[in-house]
Amino acid sequence: MSLSRGFWVGAFLAAGMLSGCGTQDAQGKRFQLVRGRPFEHDLPVPAGFVMVEQASEDRSTGSTRLYLRHMYQGKADKYAVRHFYRDQMPLARWTKVSDGNVKGLFTMRYKKGDESCTVTISDQRKVFGSLITVQIVIAREEHNQAPPTTRTGT
Repeated sequence: MSLSRGFWVGAFLAAGMLSGCGTQDAQGKRFQLVRGRPFEHDLPVPAGFVMVEQASEDRSTGSTRLYLRHMYQGKADKYAVRHFYRDQMPLARWTKVSDGNVKGLFTMRYKKGDESCTVTISDQRKVFGSLITVQIVIAREEHNQAPPTTRTGT
């Protein structure tokens, strides 16, 4: 493949992602991938999901994020939202640590540099579908290590 052709293939794929291309869940329902403008530059949020401000908080100093706990809600298939985070977090340079399901509560853990991120996905059954809640917590890891001790004489 020539450099020019490779460039255009990559540009086409990137344009598709940015324009809100979707994926399908197990039932074939279309699910929009990426929200147009994320709340945090490296934190993907599914299209159509809104931040629940009363349940969200974050703190930073300068350009350093100290802590973040955001809650987002939207109508979607819970499994499609899980696949969204499985696909999108690595694109935002997060490395998966774990991914699990306990009684319908999905919990995924990621790491980037000295930050850890936990994504929790739950649903509430409603008359007209499910309301999906995504809780995201990002925290800086502490590097508290005791200094080496030296032993002198006995």
